[in-house]
Amino acid sequence: MNFKRHLPGLLILGVVWGLTPSVVKLALAAGIPPLGFGFWGAFGSALILSVLCASRRLRVPLDRPHIIQYSAAGLSGFALANFAGYTALQHIPAGFFALLVPLSPILTVLGAAALGMERLTPPRVLGTVLGFAGVALAMAPGAALPDPALLGWALLAALTPVCFAVSNIVAVRLAPRGTDALVLATGALYGGAFFLALFSLLRGEFHIPGQVGWPGEMLIPFQAGITAFAYLLYFRLIAATGSVITSQTGYIVPIAGVLWGAMIFGERMGWLALPAAALVFAGLWLVTAKR
Repeated sequence: MNFKRHLPGLLILGVVWGLTPSVVKLALAAGIPPLGFGFWGAFGSALILSVLCASRRLRVPLDRPHIIQYSAAGLSGFALANFAGYTALQHIPAGFFALLVPLSPILTVLGAAALGMERLTPPRVLGTVLGFAGVALAMAPGAALPDPALLGWALLAALTPVCFAVSNIVAVRLAPRGTDALVLATGALYGGAFFLALFSLLRGEFHIPGQVGWPGEMLIPFQAGITAFAYLLYFRLIAATGSVITSQTGYIVPIAGVLWGAMIFGERMGWLALPAAALVFAGLWLVTAKR
C-alpha cells in the first residue's frame, strides 16, 4: 500500500471534519437552535447516503438486529454527541472543541480494553494519561479556553468524544455480520435523526426551514453534504488503508478546526494551547500506533 497515494484523502477528511464546529457556530449565530440543526444535518446526510445505497443496489435492512444497531449507534454517536457538542458550541470556541476530537479514539481503545476487546498496554495507558492531560491544559487560563467561567460548557463539550467512543464500540459489538459499512452508516444517521427530532421537540428546539434568513438556512444542506461526503471518504479510506492509518486524521482535525475558527471567527489561542495540543497528539499516537 502506498501511504502517499492516500495522504490527500486523509488531509481532506481532516479538514472537512475540522470545519464542522465552525459551521455549527455559524448556524447557531444565524438563529437555528442546536438540536434542530443537528436533526436536519443527520437527516439530510442520511438521505444522501440512501441515494448512494440505492445506486449501488444496497438495501438498508429493517430487521430487529439492524434496528437495534441503528438506534444504539444513532443515539450515542449522533443524538447525544450533538446534544452535548452543539449546545456547548454556543459558548466555547470552535478551535477548543476541535482539540477534544482526538479523545474519541483514545476513549474507544480504553473502553474496548475494559470490555476485553483490546489489550491495554503500558504505551496505551501512558497515551491515555497524556491525552487527558492535554485536554486539561487546554482548559487552563492562557490556553484554548478564553474564560475560566466557560469551564462548565467545556466539560459538557468533552462528553462529545465520550459519545463517539461509545458509538465506535457499539458499532463493533452490535453490527450484524455481512452488512456493508455504508448501509450501517445510513441506518445510524436515520437513527440519530430520529432521536434528535425527539429531543428537539421535547426541548422546543425543532427547526422549521424558513424561520431564519437564507444564509442561515443554506448551512443545513451544506452541513448535510459535507457530513455525507466525509462518511463516504472515511469508508473508502478504511477499505484502502485500514483503520489504523485512517485514524491518523485525528491529528489533522484539531489543527484544521483551530485554523477554521481563526479564519471565520477570529479566534486566538493562548500560548498554552500549543503544549496542550502536543500532549493530545502524543497521547493519540501512543494509543493508536500499530505495534
